[in-house]
Amino acid sequence: MLEAVQLPWWWQELSEVSTVASLAITVYAITMHLLNYRKPYEQRLVVRIQLIVPVFAFTSLVAIKSPEFCQIYLDPVREVYEAFVIYTFFSLLVLVLGGEHRIITEICLTHRPSTHAIPFLGQYLGKIDLSYPEDFLMVKRGILQYVWFKPFYCIGNLLCLIYDFPNLNFALVITYNISVTWSLYNLAVFWRCLYKDLRPFNPWGKFLCVKVVIFASYWQSMVIMILDSRDILNGGSAGFVYQNGLLCVEMIVFAILHLITFPWNEYSPSMMPECGRMNYIYAIRDCFGGRDLKWDFGQTMRGHSYYNCRNFDPTAESALIAKADADSRLRRITQGLRFENQGQGRHWIGYGSTDDNSSCSIRSERSERGRSPLREEPWDDSIATHKYLPTDPNYPVSADLSTRHRNSRSMRDLRRDINSRASVI
Repeated sequence: MLEAVQLPWWWQELSEVSTVASLAITVYAITMHLLNYRKPYEQRLVVRIQLIVPVFAFTSLVAIKSPEFCQIYLDPVREVYEAFVIYTFFSLLVLVLGGEHRIITEICLTHRPSTHAIPFLGQYLGKIDLSYPEDFLMVKRGILQYVWFKPFYCIGNLLCLIYDFPNLNFALVITYNISVTWSLYNLAVFWRCLYKDLRPFNPWGKFLCVKVVIFASYWQSMVIMILDSRDILNGGSAGFVYQNGLLCVEMIVFAILHLITFPWNEYSPSMMPECGRMNYIYAIRDCFGGRDLKWDFGQTMRGHSYYNCRNFDPTAESALIAKADADSRLRRITQGLRFENQGQGRHWIGYGSTDDNSSCSIRSERSERGRSPLREEPWDDSIATHKYLPTDPNYPVSADLSTRHRNSRSMRDLRRDINSRASVI
């Protein structure tokens, strides 16, 4: 094991104060999100991203006090969560654009395929067309592979720390740099292809907020590693302790940036008066349950059996698809897409088609459903007296009806009209 190194007393106290402050800021931000949990699909990703601050702050403080314990038990957790945040940020970008299906079948159909942003080699590589499911899967896997690689990297790094395998350590460093570079490159490709569509959501602040934490950790470790190799530092665990000391002080800045960039006010009753909120306990369960991760990882591992042109059949006009890029059109034709009426219509052949009997049964069922008379359900006047709106019993939703009326659009318009009249007088 490495020889322990202590920071100066003033640096230790500054690190402790910064860690407590960053934890307090992040706990406040996450608690307010959970108390105003009105967009579960979006807020669960925001909370997971904000958790990177307490994870880094706590592990860095422990690393200052006990570097050997942190290297063995806590540093792998921080490394894995750092990779997980990159994937979570990608999921957030996909969500604000309407999901994977909308990106592939609507948004990217009007975009020209993009070339790889690699000097000299980019023009010789194939183009990236995110309207084609397999290209989207390639970009997604390129980002997600870093999350899959990180646990194996941490295990190998731990073996090198205990048993001193210099060759394995060198191979891990090379593989790690390739993995993180490929992940960030694919995230940049996604950003480059859809930047114009992301611009209305002001993603630059969120992008920089996530990148600054990861790059600060990565480049500081590289600089300190170079200084340690040149015997500028004291040796032992000095580089590891100094790096974590810097992170402790920086985390208070990152916590403030996360609080500003991912505000909870956007989900407050004044901003969303017509929307109920999920109860606090159920919000915690939804945020940290992990079922969405299990499903998404499973679909990504299945690969082409899910990400194919049949499952992501474009909802745009057939003429638009017929006039798309030649390579993209040929790929769809290979999987069974056929155009008719000079590109005005399309149909699929073979590959997962239904037989005539099932088609007839579906048509008869629809016709019977169409002939059945509509029955109007009786109006329930007791809804105003309920504290909980009738919804899924596993996810009860609370609604403050008085706040809803006070912040409704009609009341805001009325207040605006009164203020404008008062200003004229």
